[in-house]
Amino acid sequence: MKILITGGTGFVGSALTARLLAAGHDVTAIGSSRQCRLPAHPQLTYVSANTTKPGAWQQHVAAQDALVNLAGRSVFNLWTETYKKSIYDSRILTTRNLVDALPAGSEAVLLSTSAAGFYGDGGEDEKTEASPGGDDFLAHVCRDWEAEANRAADKGARVAVMRFAV
Repeated sequence: MKILITGGTGFVGSALTARLLAAGHDVTAIGSSRQCRLPAHPQLTYVSANTTKPGAWQQHVAAQDALVNLAGRSVFNLWTETYKKSIYDSRILTTRNLVDALPAGSEAVLLSTSAAGFYGDGGEDEKTEASPGGDDFLAHVCRDWEAEANRAADKGARVAVMRFAV
């Protein structure tokens, strides 16, 4: 399979990239670093890009069988208003640009991350996919993030959203 990964050089992305390459897949890893920290591999294409902006990186989207959207600024930092905007934009704008690059009639699958932050602060209460979303900053980020990802279905792509928890 041909698989594109946004956030392909991040914590989760680099591990996923290594496993996919070991399984024989062709991987296009999109990362924000000018230098690729992934080992050289004949089936790896590395693209350095700011995915919050439309650009040449989007030309790689149409030829893929699968898209894995892992890009996003770390939430483990001081949440100034500027940093909160960066958290939001790194997820919503990246996902919007990724979906915008999908051609109509796409048969690709989009696996897009979200977060358990969708549910807000619910303490120790168990959550399911049917649980209501929260109303704090991260819940709003997750709601908008998932909405952007789900637009890919309008272009024919299959969409799966994964709500990660750390």
